[in-house]
Parts: sequence; C-alpha cells; structure tokens
Amino acid sequence: MTPSILQTTSRIQVLDFIRGFALLGILAINIQTYSLFAFLRPEQVYAFGLDQPETYAPTQFFIHLFFKGQFYTLYSFLFGLGFYLMGQKNQQAGRDANRLFKRRLWGLLLLGVIHAFIFWFGDILHKYALLGFTLIYFNQKSVFTLLKWVMGLALLVILCQTVNTLFFPATPQQLARNQQEFDAVISQVITTWQHGSLLQVMSLQKLGVLMLHLKAVQQGLASYAHYLIMFLLGLMAGKLHLFQHLARFKLSLLRIALLVFPLAVVLKALSGLPLFGIHLLPSHQLAAEKLLFSLAEFIGTPLLTLVLLMELTLCWPHLPARFVGWIANTGRMGLTNYLLQTLLCMVLFYGYAGGLAGKVTLLETLGIVLLLYGFQVGYSNVWLRYHSMGPMEKLWRRWTYGQLQATKIKRVKAPAAR
Repeated sequence: MTPSILQTTSRIQVLDFIRGFALLGILAINIQTYSLFAFLRPEQVYAFGLDQPETYAPTQFFIHLFFKGQFYTLYSFLFGLGFYLMGQKNQQAGRDANRLFKRRLWGLLLLGVIHAFIFWFGDILHKYALLGFTLIYFNQKSVFTLLKWVMGLALLVILCQTVNTLFFPATPQQLARNQQEFDAVISQVITTWQHGSLLQVMSLQKLGVLMLHLKAVQQGLASYAHYLIMFLLGLMAGKLHLFQHLARFKLSLLRIALLVFPLAVVLKALSGLPLFGIHLLPSHQLAAEKLLFSLAEFIGTPLLTLVLLMELTLCWPHLPARFVGWIANTGRMGLTNYLLQTLLCMVLFYGYAGGLAGKVTLLETLGIVLLLYGFQVGYSNVWLRYHSMGPMEKLWRRWTYGQLQATKIKRVKAPAAR
C-alpha cells in the first residue's frame, strides 16, 4: 500500500501489477469472513447446512493452498520495498525521510483503527502501521544483517510454538472449555452478521479485533512474524535494487522458484489436511500433530509467497500490455480498493443490506470475488483517466506531505524487465 516510487515522476509498473493481483487474493480470503465460513469448522458448516462436504472441502483446500496467507504477506513484501523506495525519493529531494515516513505511519494507523473498530475487525492497516515503525531501525542495517534477522525471527516462532506444545500443553478439559467459549462468541457473531442492524454489527467489530490479536498471541505471533519477515525481505530487495535490474536476476529467480515450489506446496498442503479430517498421528498425540500442521503452514506460507512473487515478476513482461495496465492501475489504487472491498462486502453480506451471509456456498463466494474484483478493475481504470491517484492515496499523501497537490506520476515499465 506504500507507493513504489523510484523518482518523483516514475513508477515501477511490475510492482503496481503485483499489488493489483494481490488485491484479488486478499478479497478471496476476506470474503470468507463475511460469508461466515472463516468462523466455522467443517463439521459446523455441514451441520448448519451452509455447504456440502463434496464441494466445501476441496474448495476450502484450494483456497488454503493457493490463497490463505500468501497475499497479505505479498503485500507485506511490497510495503517493505515501498518504504525503501519512498525513503530514497525523499532523500534525493532533500527531505527528512524518516520524519515523513513516521507521519505516513501515524496516518495509516489512524485509518486502520477506524476501519478495524467500526467497519471490519480483520483490518490489516493498523498492524502494518505498528510493525512499520521497525523499518526505520532496520533500514540502517546491511542486507546480510537483515537476512540474519529474517532467519532469527523464523527460528524464534518455531521455538516458541514447540516449547509451548511440549512443555505447556493444554489439557483436554481446557481445550473443550476454550472451544465452548469460542463457539459461544462465534454464535453471537453469526447471529449479528445475519440479522443485526448496522449499529449492532459495528458494535461487534471491537470484539473481533481483540479475538484476532489474542489468537495471534496463542499461535506464538506467527502471523506478525510473517508480516515482519516479508517487510525485511522487501527492504532487502530495495537495497539490492532487484526490480531495477530484473534481467540480471532473471535466471536466479527462476531457479529458486523451481527449487522452492515443490517444498512450499507440500508443506502448505500438509497444513490443510485437517480440512478433510485427516490425522497423521494417534489420538493421544493430537498436540504434536497440531504443532506439525502449524509449523508446516508457518514455513510453507512465506515460501509460497516468494514463489508467487517470482512468478509474477518473471511472467508480467510476457502478458498483454493492456491487461497488465488494467491490473497495475488497480494496484496503484491499492489503499482505496482495499477499503472499497470492505464497503462492497458490507453491502452484499450483512443482514441489514444484501443479507448473503449464510446463503451462498464457498464455491459461490469465489464467483462473487471475481465479480467484485472486475468492478474494482473497471472503477480504478476509469478513475485514473481523470486523476493521478486514488482518493485515499491522495488523502494519505496530503497527510504525509501536508499538501493538497500530489505530483503527477508517469507510469513506466522497469527498464531491465524486458
């Protein structure tokens, strides 16, 4: 969501293209919350008659394998890279880059808190803003030091999850009690989602924010570690000038993608086996099995993200220029479109409006995703015919720089991409 600006008058189009593509994946995940599937275990989905096993399990596995986790972490990579590029641009202009970035983060935090506590508890903006302050510190480090931090953060999460499972296991009674409490809250949320008024739905958002943060703590802060790791990898890419010299790195990226992809897919697929009720260990070792699935997802998600990033980077020069331009324009309005997705889903799914929550299957939600994303692509391209940036991007820039006018940005392809 941070503009990837090389100079005051130029953009790297491949980054806008990746950002625009990522919006599709983010919508595919977020819509599961509005359609209720994100709250429910498979057996609950079947008991409530929301979907059938023969379609739900394969669709959910497909989403888990190719969408869940990858697109938010992809955005995290772009956030870290965007920080570096923005800093370079401001330094070249003689501005205080750190001060401006702090202002930018405070504005993002304010916007994220409003979004999370009033409109949608799954907001990512406030998390990016809070974690984003660390980039000011990490920007002073070398690429090699950043790589050590990436490895250290990953090992720390693995260690925390392992120690928690082996030395502080929850008893069956505790697990049952926690599940009952969680199900009671979810029952209230579902009822409100389907039948509540606008004010009632909004009043539950703060509870959702609290639940998500508590869940993250229980999982050893794995999701936050994913975001920060990808921030640092994006910062490393900026320091290496990777996207300005794609031709030089093309063969290396292709080799890495081919080597990493099989391992990443196996790990992510392994973590999705519970969707089919598949167990790999005996019943008395459920805690160890849960740890295995959790670690497989923790490692597999960023690996798949990197493969996806490399594939998009390598493929975009060979795609039709008009198609690339449409998606890139959607990415240029990433912040606007992210917030617009919330508005569109509110109108379609909540009981006080369209009321689709609980009335569509998981497979049908993917059709809705394509329709909504198509609308966003069209809206973005029409808007940018008459404006240099999206409305929320303009507001964010005004907050950052304290000025109404935004420099008109000319879109160019990365010169070394061909």
